[in-house]
Amino acid sequence: MALAVAIALILLVAFATWRARDAYGASQRLPPGSLSLRSSFDALTDPRFYARAAAHHGPVFKMSQFHRPVVCIADLSLGLDVLERQGEKLRAPTQPFWRRSPVQLVAFLGDERHVRHRPILGTVLTREVIGRSRDGVAAIIDAELRRAHIASSGGVFDPRPLLDRVAFASVCHVLFGYGPDDRRLDPMRALITSRRLDDHGDVLAQAVADIRASGVGVLAGFPQDQRSVLGEILRIAPHHLDDGTLLGNLALIARVTLSNVRGVLEWTLKELLGHPQVLGNLQVASTNADDLAAQVVQETMRLHQSEFIYREVTGDVHVGEYRIPPGWLIRVCVREAHDDPAIFPEPGEFRPERFAGRTYGRTEYCPFSDGTHSTVGAELTTMIAQTFVTVFARQWSGRTTNDGPIVRDANRHWSHWRPSKQWRVTLTRRREMLD
Repeated sequence: MALAVAIALILLVAFATWRARDAYGASQRLPPGSLSLRSSFDALTDPRFYARAAAHHGPVFKMSQFHRPVVCIADLSLGLDVLERQGEKLRAPTQPFWRRSPVQLVAFLGDERHVRHRPILGTVLTREVIGRSRDGVAAIIDAELRRAHIASSGGVFDPRPLLDRVAFASVCHVLFGYGPDDRRLDPMRALITSRRLDDHGDVLAQAVADIRASGVGVLAGFPQDQRSVLGEILRIAPHHLDDGTLLGNLALIARVTLSNVRGVLEWTLKELLGHPQVLGNLQVASTNADDLAAQVVQETMRLHQSEFIYREVTGDVHVGEYRIPPGWLIRVCVREAHDDPAIFPEPGEFRPERFAGRTYGRTEYCPFSDGTHSTVGAELTTMIAQTFVTVFARQWSGRTTNDGPIVRDANRHWSHWRPSKQWRVTLTRRREMLD
């Protein structure tokens, strides 16, 4: 018995070693790269793993995310072409969260619910509708910055809780019409962070009741046309507010968007404090302040928060000379594709001006996925981040006093990297705002 176990272990190690070779599967036209367990751990701990692998193997390479083999494509044009031309052999993978949730995003539903609800969400999640809440978001950002400054007595503090509050209150304001100190924020946070969205169904029911009572759901003192997304649904399709799928989707959008907004805000503040010249340009800007803020956010997303695109292969997919078998995953490495020096000279440098007067095509710059099922809340994330930049630059200065290595948002291959847990800052109100 012991001998059989020993032989089995030897054979298992031999197979794992053979399979971990970069050239494994070459005869089957698999791309180069290791399927070893080590590559999986390296991808979790090394922020430059995918960039290094692409530099070593070329833009198409394989790796392993523990038990799932993955082919990575670090060429945006090539990756989007594969998704478009061979989309019938690809499907969006279901992550553990989506499997647990009783509600699924409308964008991924293949039944009549998609037909019924997609036009409504497409109408209320536009730049125009979301932009109506910008003054309210600015008021929330201003209130939270003041509160953090007072709480720290003008000294050193961890900015991440501040930015989490800004992100959460802003998302809830735009979607549900809540204010910065709204009593409904705590129950909504419990809903958004719960494992199952049906654990707190009464929260959404109360939000609907409140929106029907007020008609708009905006911060007190703001014009009535600044209605929330929920208020806009009430205006154009009130009967949809009785549908659990649509309301559940608003909660899902809040959950997904919250993580993206928080990450963009953290990296944006870090880059602003690390580049006084950029912050100074924003502070003296007058007519083009919004354009400069948009450039800062675009460059921040290019460097830190671009979305990767995952698809599960259901039939043989061909990427140039390579073949990807069914059951494998494809990861289009958008963040790494944005490092192309032919498109972005000195790609590792924070240079917002590269977006001044230049519009990049989707095969050059694609921070919010591929556009087919693009990242939920793209307009929402962008608006909140740009508003934060303008409010901060107009009223505040600051500096980073301590820093450390960046960390993953969660211990998953699809998690974003965030600034160090050791990151500390000081904020100072601009003198002219105090006079």
